[in-house]
Amino acid sequence: MTRIDNADLNLFEFDYDLTFMVFFLNADSEVYARYGGRDAKNADSRQSLAGLRYTMQSVLRTHESASKVFARKSGDAPRFLRDVRGSRRSGRCMHCHQVKETLNANLRKQGKWSRDLVWRYPLPENLGLELEVDRGNLLRQVREKSPASVAGLRSGDMVQRLNGVPIHSFADVQFALDRAPKAGRIEVVWRRGKETLTERLTLPEGWRKSDIRWRPSMQHLIPSARLYGDDLTLDEKKALKLPAQRLAFRQRDSVPAQARTAGVRPGDIILGIDDKPLEMDVNGFLRYVESNYLVGDRVTVNLLRAGERMSLSMHLLR
Repeated sequence: MTRIDNADLNLFEFDYDLTFMVFFLNADSEVYARYGGRDAKNADSRQSLAGLRYTMQSVLRTHESASKVFARKSGDAPRFLRDVRGSRRSGRCMHCHQVKETLNANLRKQGKWSRDLVWRYPLPENLGLELEVDRGNLLRQVREKSPASVAGLRSGDMVQRLNGVPIHSFADVQFALDRAPKAGRIEVVWRRGKETLTERLTLPEGWRKSDIRWRPSMQHLIPSARLYGDDLTLDEKKALKLPAQRLAFRQRDSVPAQARTAGVRPGDIILGIDDKPLEMDVNGFLRYVESNYLVGDRVTVNLLRAGERMSLSMHLLR
């Protein structure tokens, strides 16, 4: 399919910031599984030909079995983009991310938009689940002290269902997590050897958050720190009794309006924001702000001015 604008969005439901997604359906248009996905680091690191083959084989085994399990749809009635208020009606081809932008705009008009909707299709690592790339429902590793670890999952386990969704791939896990609440618990079923185990994963506060810089539909929400300058040398940090790895850069003479309004002056030594001891250079700091905050957030800029530590409130803009 190359035209998403004429597709049933309740059937072909996926992360619309992506440009590639494989669906496995039966003749009655019931979805067995999905294959695709990415993260902020790389567009391809979550996919492989071996992984696609593995998912196909897993789906075929399900198709041939007596008890078939499908991924439930958000709604039984077809839903088309042309029926969404504010969508394009000119017949022009739309990119997938434009579908998401249209749906988000419609939610805003209805007063249903919330900040939590920024972080759609969470990564399984957010709950401690690290999946194999070539076998997308097998756990390569379970992070220590994570919800998955607390629930009893271990490396080598095969995830069978998550939040009611049958799991064949990384994309299935993301689809299951996208439907999970922002707090509470969800059921996970896995196989270890010949044993089938069931437990509930606890969803900690802020568990959905991830780096959205790669998402075309979210570019308007990625902020800029508007603080620029040269990193202090090791000798300069030593003279100021700052750790060698500590962020510290001298604000250049030109101060953008966002920072100037907050009270930042040329020559101020920027130490970070929100009283966090950041260990990075100025470029890492700029990426850190983009990755961890949204347009509209208010932060505290920590700095040194003439040897005096100060904290200034700054409103983040695009």
